[in-house]
Amino acid sequence: MTEYDPDLVTRFLHEYQDRGMMKWNGFYLSDHTSKFNKMAKSDQVKRERKHSEQMSNYEIDKIINQAVIKKQTIIVELNIRNLNDDIPEFIEGKIIGFIDNKLFVGNSEVVLTEIYSIKIKKQ
Repeated sequence: MTEYDPDLVTRFLHEYQDRGMMKWNGFYLSDHTSKFNKMAKSDQVKRERKHSEQMSNYEIDKIINQAVIKKQTIIVELNIRNLNDDIPEFIEGKIIGFIDNKLFVGNSEVVLTEIYSIKIKKQ
């Protein structure tokens, strides 16, 4: 067993320079990298999302009626953008009801005046 040397301890404390966060930069876990990759892909999908051709109110009503009668799944594109000026994710599902100017598609609530385009999902 070596003896305790207070001078060596003092010299170590004054001379040693910790690299701080630099040493941790190389320690990304596979969970971290897969999450970063997934976030990057999600961001790319958001940037590349484009609207279909804008539909008239008549065309929108026609598709809604067809979807209700035939119990079909629809895809709704909203005429809104988020804070990053991205087009929000399209809403997909069956119409489960409506009240006044609101349409309930799956778990989502859609204001009819905010619909940009709507289409029947191909089975």
